[in-house]
Amino acid sequence: MIRTSDLLSIATSGLNAQNQLLQTTGNNIANVNTEGYIRERTSFVAQLTGGVGQSTTTQIIDIFAQNQLRRDTSTYAEFSAYHDRASQLDDIFASDASSLATSMSRFFEAMQTAADEPTNMAARQLVLGQADSLLGRFNSLSQFLSYKEDELNLEFNSLTQDANDLIENIADLNNTIRINQFRNQHDVPGALITERDNAILKLAEIVDITTRTNPDGSTLVNLKSGQSLVMEDGTFNVFEINGEPDIKHKDLQLKNSSRGVTINLAENTVGGRIGGLFNFRDEILADAQRQMGQLALALADSINQQNRLGMDYDGQLGTDIFNLPEVQALNYSSNSSLSLEMNGRIAEGQSSLVTRKDYQIVIDAVTPGVPDTVDITVNLLNPDGSPVLDINGNPQTQSYTGLDAANGSWVPIMDGLEIEMPSGAGYAVGDQFLLQPTKYTANQIEVGIVRPEDIAFASPIRVESDINNLGDATLVSTSVTNTNVDNAFTTTTASAFDGAGGIQGPGAAPGGGVGAPAEIFFTSADSYEIRDSAGTVITTVTGAPSLENLIEQGAATGGWPAAWSPPAMDDYPGYDLTLQGVPKAGDSFSIGYNTDGFDDNRNGLVMADLQNIDTMRRTASASGGSTNLLTFHEAYSSLVGTVGERTASADVQASAAKAMLEQSTSWFESVSGVSLDEEAANLMRFQQAYAASARLINTAQTLFDTILSAVR
Repeated sequence: MIRTSDLLSIATSGLNAQNQLLQTTGNNIANVNTEGYIRERTSFVAQLTGGVGQSTTTQIIDIFAQNQLRRDTSTYAEFSAYHDRASQLDDIFASDASSLATSMSRFFEAMQTAADEPTNMAARQLVLGQADSLLGRFNSLSQFLSYKEDELNLEFNSLTQDANDLIENIADLNNTIRINQFRNQHDVPGALITERDNAILKLAEIVDITTRTNPDGSTLVNLKSGQSLVMEDGTFNVFEINGEPDIKHKDLQLKNSSRGVTINLAENTVGGRIGGLFNFRDEILADAQRQMGQLALALADSINQQNRLGMDYDGQLGTDIFNLPEVQALNYSSNSSLSLEMNGRIAEGQSSLVTRKDYQIVIDAVTPGVPDTVDITVNLLNPDGSPVLDINGNPQTQSYTGLDAANGSWVPIMDGLEIEMPSGAGYAVGDQFLLQPTKYTANQIEVGIVRPEDIAFASPIRVESDINNLGDATLVSTSVTNTNVDNAFTTTTASAFDGAGGIQGPGAAPGGGVGAPAEIFFTSADSYEIRDSAGTVITTVTGAPSLENLIEQGAATGGWPAAWSPPAMDDYPGYDLTLQGVPKAGDSFSIGYNTDGFDDNRNGLVMADLQNIDTMRRTASASGGSTNLLTFHEAYSSLVGTVGERTASADVQASAAKAMLEQSTSWFESVSGVSLDEEAANLMRFQQAYAASARLINTAQTLFDTILSAVR
């Protein structure tokens, strides 16, 4: 029951209420084009004494629609950033104008043409020209990838700075909203809340976040993975970008400067534009850089290895056509000294073992002496720093003990690598180094010869049948596997070639008793003697199952010199031959250096055919066996296919995310956006109520005047 009301107070409260409603409606209409504006509504309660009571102005918002909008904004930003970057790589790799496949084909075509005419100097020169062109293509693609890495790092810095500014702004607005709402319990600070929510939406575009609104009006912001960005006490964390030990490979961290706490973040869980860029780097860019390096190293090393097994136009054993780089390992900042050095390179002829992974080398022990030695552990790492797992799911790691640590002393480790540790006893236990043998090497390989005569098209071995042979056995092929010249036998890699245009004669072979194999003398159709150039019998083979690899069969007999066998020698004499037909007793085949073999192209044909041979290691998870190899063209096709596949997948995901974002935007706008039709209808209704309240005041005044007149 109304007890103390009067007509004037009721009319006055109604007039004020309608005025407040008109102000709210007018504010909504005025901000119809304001980005992120959330429409407001004013509500009232009736007073027991009559009239309109306290007004409360709130924002019309569906928290579920708002959260969905933020999530979809993050998702679309992530996939669109990934796709935008990936499509740039896809365009360059798929283009015929920049294709490595075209350059490799031209190089091997020139090699084949020159091998067909080994005395044609113009054809030989064309091989060198195509080699330069091929390396130029490797260099341009590698530099393109390096530029993209630099651009990516600049964007990382820019985005983290933007994110930090938004985080600080959100924290400041939270404090202002909290104070404002404490002072005025009935009206929300709409402009401040809109500004804060806009900042949160922009932050959601950069990283994937979750939010929680407190009763005091403040909003807490966390990363999707759980780490806090804006906290309840008003403090906040900021992002930092760091590269350890590779300053070009940025890592994302979260830091609270007031507490001195730093948290390393898993970039693949960050989401938003930053997450999309990190995913692009780790899934496409970093792998593409290393695949390019692996391909360049494998191709150059394979050509070098085969050229060394041949004889050049001057009658000399072949040399390297390409110069392969040495790579300096990176120091970790926690090392005992940042001046410590460690270098790495691909061992000669080990291209089939090379992977596109990185290697972390940890010093386990240091023993001073002459020379100094160290114990190390080598961990195989992905570009993002995670361990590479084998086929059983275990991290790949190997330990080595007693390795020489001296300048110029190269020691072999896993996957065809060699390392040099010139700092000797200066290393300390726990020191770590990161070796990246393939990341930048694609643009560091150079052509090492300038004379076309240095291309070794000929085989250094010539086999001739005796003119008096009675059988029909003929030569099928010769093979050369080792031409390393080391007449003093200081290493186990020596071959039978003396480096002076011949093979080692009597008494010059390992052990000093005989010379290198120089004759195959048959004593029957399936038995033969292997003799040196003086006719001394080295060993006898009886009951030979075939005429394939006759020297290899001799090496399996008990008469083969122990000084020629492992571990004394790895591959001696380094050549072999295969016959076909049926020999007669007394038939012989002489083996000698291919002196004046200008028209010989046997080694050139093998070099030209390298493009068709499985040479490159496919995956680091399995060993470098024959089933884990592929050709140069297959490796490049795999790279192009992987980039194209991931780009297409990102395109589909970005399109789907865009559709979801449009849907969530419509949902949010349908609830919180300003509808001019609705506001116009409200405006007319509130105007009529305002006019009615004013008329009621006028009526109350008339009645009051009438009463006064009656009592006079």
